[in-house]
Amino acid sequence: MATVEVVGEERELETSRPEPYQAGGQEVITTAGAFGDISRFLQMFPGVVATSDLSNEAVVRGGHPMENLFLVDGIEVPNINHLATLGTTGGFGPMIDAGVVQGLKMYTGGYDAQYPERLSSVTEIQTLDPANLTEHAEVDLGIQGVGGLSEKALHGGDLLVSAHHGILAVMNAAGINDMPSYTNELTRFRHNDASGNRLSLLNVAGWDSYQVAPCLADPYETSTISSQYSGWRETTGVELQRVYSTHSFAVASISDSEQIEHIHQQDEIIGSTSAHVLDMRCPIPASDFQPTPVYTEDSNSAFSSASYNYEWSVSRFALSAGSAFWLQRPHYQIDQPIGAFSPYFAAPVRADSTSFTSDFSTGETGSYVQLTVHLAKALELSAGGRLQTFALGNHYTLTPRVSMRYRLSDSIGIHAAFASYAQLPPYVYMLSYPENRSLLPMRSTHEVVGMDLGFVPSSEIRIEAYNKEYRDIPASTEYPSVTLHNMVDMLGQQFVWLPMNSGGSGASSGIELSDLTRIGSKLVVRGSIAYSRAMFAGLDHVSRPSNFDFPWILNLAVLESFGHGYEVSARYGYATGRPYTPFDLPDSIAQDRPIYDVSEMNALRAPYFARLDAQINKDAMVHRLHLEIYAGVNNILNRSNLLSYVWEPQYNPKGKRHNPVGEIDQMPIFPNFGLRYIFR
Repeated sequence: MATVEVVGEERELETSRPEPYQAGGQEVITTAGAFGDISRFLQMFPGVVATSDLSNEAVVRGGHPMENLFLVDGIEVPNINHLATLGTTGGFGPMIDAGVVQGLKMYTGGYDAQYPERLSSVTEIQTLDPANLTEHAEVDLGIQGVGGLSEKALHGGDLLVSAHHGILAVMNAAGINDMPSYTNELTRFRHNDASGNRLSLLNVAGWDSYQVAPCLADPYETSTISSQYSGWRETTGVELQRVYSTHSFAVASISDSEQIEHIHQQDEIIGSTSAHVLDMRCPIPASDFQPTPVYTEDSNSAFSSASYNYEWSVSRFALSAGSAFWLQRPHYQIDQPIGAFSPYFAAPVRADSTSFTSDFSTGETGSYVQLTVHLAKALELSAGGRLQTFALGNHYTLTPRVSMRYRLSDSIGIHAAFASYAQLPPYVYMLSYPENRSLLPMRSTHEVVGMDLGFVPSSEIRIEAYNKEYRDIPASTEYPSVTLHNMVDMLGQQFVWLPMNSGGSGASSGIELSDLTRIGSKLVVRGSIAYSRAMFAGLDHVSRPSNFDFPWILNLAVLESFGHGYEVSARYGYATGRPYTPFDLPDSIAQDRPIYDVSEMNALRAPYFARLDAQINKDAMVHRLHLEIYAGVNNILNRSNLLSYVWEPQYNPKGKRHNPVGEIDQMPIFPNFGLRYIFR
């Protein structure tokens, strides 16, 4: 039977879409290897993998990380992470403390028409529910930083405040360079009345900075580019839920998001190759060389939005409909004063360079309707669609959704879904060259079929197969094998923008097996194994593995509770090695710079990734205070997992030559520790 839920955070009607993967905030905190990071924890779900363990960018079923949507208490937050660059949804670490999280829901395919469209996933983050908690405060210190949270009654409502400051920057003083600095806060006020009406106010903000200063006197240096980054991002939103009857309610919201970044890069090699400089020890005094500015960016990728959603149901029918408007403000000032050497082009000229400024506003709209019908006790059908308009380029898209769920028995159910999605490429790509303004909305279709099995006691087993077809993907007009899904990660090199059109295409398909087993209150086991392929083609129409093609992904996490407040958590992750493009060695050696062989785009594959993490947690009462202590080790076997092959500029005054292709590894063995005081 379809029902309207108006209690607490549940505001959704039953549909036949594939069920989301779910977890609670406490599981994020206690899972080994997650660092209390929401985005890193999401990589426990089937078909989700990190681009590397030095970033929390999540790849979902072979899709680009920009294809993921994050909602916090129903408000769209473009990026929930620190040290994030334009066009991504990941970064270095979280802006949201896992301690404020009540629960997570992640939809990896076939999701409903009510969500702003993304091509790969939707993640809903729900903050603490005051109905389940008393007033309390927490203070914590750990590898992610120092901070705390407070929740208390205020003017008939509930006020939740959280703030943290990173501590990694203190390592710079100890001689460990290039550590980032970051600070974040979250404020939420919520007021509920007895009839189910609710007012929520939310603010999420973060400030961060870092700088990288390579030393050209180091023969094994992997970059000649010095970079300075500073930025801040914030989202402020208001949401009002109004219950009209036992059969209907509506939710209205307004929000504003700002993403400001300042990036400055200088080349330390140009005009600085004298033997005097190259024979010095690092760091070289600034007075001994004059770095040349090569890239500056001062940007604000901002938008304001307003939405209204209405939901109604009776015994066998449920209807939802709504509209939203976004005022996008892509304000960019990007300058490459002397151009850039293209990593895809062997000619010794600064070819792929652009300078552009944008200071305008443009609108987007999205309207949807969806109907769910319960034809029988065991059968549900849903159908709907979403109409979107984009003022930049004068585009519109109409994307349908159809799904079915049938319960064969109390312990076996099957589901299937077909859905189409459209998403505009990031504005920074569309504005980097005049011809890029004609880029079309990217498209993907999801075909999903699965089975939910509950015949094993205390276990939730799911088998799901999917196929995602992509079209209208941005592809380079200069290099036919290059698309947005296989562009080389330059790892600290100068930013490069490319002229593009929408001639790219691709497909990602796979099958996943996942299980969540709870044995009493003592043992929780979460595991999954997935096989998939993600192949994309540029203007040459040759299918190649994308950057996000990880055929095998395995995750296993175990949390066991012992007596006296002890918990032990362990996690093992495995993924097939990432595809990569080799260097064009003759031209790279001749010019002593990284030049990739575009005829071999993603033709090679790195060794597999594997990591074992462990953590122990202890709850204790100390003078009437609740103390949580945790200590763990990530990559406990200290396995060398390859991050990338890199070019090492060979400015060596003593004439000693070495292999110009070096390796950078991902996270070595690394501690994870902290404590949390809880006051009630």
